[in-house]
Amino acid sequence: MADLIDTYKEATALQCRFIEKLTHLDLEGVNAFADSLALFLKDDDRNKFVYGLAAGRSALSLYSFLQLLHNYHDVFPCTMEDPVQKHFRKTRKNLGIAVSGSGETPSVNKYIEDIIDHGGEIRLITANKEGTACNLVENYENGSVLIIKGKTKYDTDTSKQSRLSPMGTEFELEVLAFLNAIFNEVPSRIGGESEDRSCEKYKATIRDFSDQCNLISKIDPERLERWFKRLFPRSGRYVIGGVGRSGLVARAFEMRFTHLNKTSYWEYDFNAPSFQIGDVYVPITGSGNTYECLQGVRNALKSGADVMPITTNTPSELVELMKVAGRMDDIAFIPVKPEYTDLFSGSKETSTWLVSEYSWMRYPIFEINASIFTNSVVAVGSEFLGMEEAGMKRLHA
Repeated sequence: MADLIDTYKEATALQCRFIEKLTHLDLEGVNAFADSLALFLKDDDRNKFVYGLAAGRSALSLYSFLQLLHNYHDVFPCTMEDPVQKHFRKTRKNLGIAVSGSGETPSVNKYIEDIIDHGGEIRLITANKEGTACNLVENYENGSVLIIKGKTKYDTDTSKQSRLSPMGTEFELEVLAFLNAIFNEVPSRIGGESEDRSCEKYKATIRDFSDQCNLISKIDPERLERWFKRLFPRSGRYVIGGVGRSGLVARAFEMRFTHLNKTSYWEYDFNAPSFQIGDVYVPITGSGNTYECLQGVRNALKSGADVMPITTNTPSELVELMKVAGRMDDIAFIPVKPEYTDLFSGSKETSTWLVSEYSWMRYPIFEINASIFTNSVVAVGSEFLGMEEAGMKRLHA
């Protein structure tokens, strides 16, 4: 297993470089993106509808950002499950934010066309400046494109990076970090009080994310090795859960178990099965106190399934449940900087709506770190299970 720990560390270091790369984005593009958001969010008498146009794991990166927009009382974020035609009104301000690494996702391009046909604003983040999405938006007067060059699932790279970052991890992670960092640039620009074009708040946030990322490679290797040995060599089902922005990380993680040729379920899918002996439940919760995750832990333990949580809060209700069950070694603790531990401390159980409201305002350190951790776990899993990226792509829906 020592080789797997090396793979984990190498994969984590690679993702640190992905995030660090965001400090070198073209500042003109970063400023333009921040300015356009600030102008759109600026107070006036109209409601503001933001349409998140993305699919797969790109959508989950974008939807994490959409949750942040709840900080503005007159902004209404919509997803692809809430189509443009349902909400678009000329009396409202309408902005589509599209994310597509390849620029060739048919459903995303269709909704980009809808925004254009209705006369709304559109912002596109893509890795492919030659893609269909880029051509659509660049040729539209109310559209703009930001290029984040990153490996997507369509790339044919068979290098070491492909092994450490299979199935397009780079682009989705960079979009998640970029959008969360750009959000810090927006408030000072809404009132027009900021003349800073160096994007210092954005760059400081990216540097902070990078510092946090480096902590993840320092998880105790013996504990991590035990966790890997418990997670991968099993024939039972994988059930992955979480709510709020942690839930978005969990959904992306669940997709990857399908790519690893495992039978996996998102906990809140309608077809999610009841727990059985041999199954494993992986709740992802920064606080370790989310009601739904705790109920899942109780149900899984009661049914004889294994529970392997991902959390950062040691004095939590979750940790107490695992301690009573004698399963402390099955917890993966994600480190954060000491100054952020208070964001997650405590042991009070919270319901979905409370934790969701809390997460709108909270700095997204756990979600970024959990994304990096789970991506590295997938790299380890592909090596442990002997899965090449080409085989994972064949299993991709």
